[in-house]
Amino acid sequence: MNNQSAFDKVLGYIAENGLSDGDTLPPERTLAEELGLSRRELRAVLGSLEVAGRIWRGVGRGTFLGARPLKFAPSLSGLSAGTSPTDVAEMRLLVEPALAALAAMKASPDDLAELDKCARRNAGAKDDDEWQHWDHRFHYLIARATRNPAIISLLEAINGVRVKPALREKTVDQKTRDRFAAEHLAVVEAMLSRDGEAAFRAMRNHLLNVQDRLHEK
Repeated sequence: MNNQSAFDKVLGYIAENGLSDGDTLPPERTLAEELGLSRRELRAVLGSLEVAGRIWRGVGRGTFLGARPLKFAPSLSGLSAGTSPTDVAEMRLLVEPALAALAAMKASPDDLAELDKCARRNAGAKDDDEWQHWDHRFHYLIARATRNPAIISLLEAINGVRVKPALREKTVDQKTRDRFAAEHLAVVEAMLSRDGEAAFRAMRNHLLNVQDRLHEK
């Protein structure tokens, strides 16, 4: 089934059942069976809806329609106050290589397939806005693949800081986007091989290059 058909099925389910913001979707397994979708197809649709802000998923809570309520949003105050882009890059360098190593061990086949697809979408980005969309999702998916709610919340908070205009790491030229996209694919390759050490090295190399680029400005 193509992605648009799966997307239409989910939106049709929401409309037919009169669901609105704040309502809960059934568990993935139940909804997939009811709609005649594979779990992978359903997760791809839910991922797109989440990025678009049309649903939010709380670990241990379920999947809800609408934007994430503030009371469930990761706290950004401690991360954003007085923080510079180089501060964020330094923090990411300390945190994310270890997450990639852990995710390489814990990711499900569906997680890895979604990461690979996301990295390829990122590689095809033609402008900074499209790049940022897939870049943030790529790093979030690695955190989600760890199956650790604390780690997922941490990456949500980091991504929340990164989208702030003053802290946004712009990739204004295609050459930089191509280089970073290739580094993302190297992380995925290591994860597909279940090689935690290689995933750590690939992510560290990528984030060192992000840090170096910030220092060039």
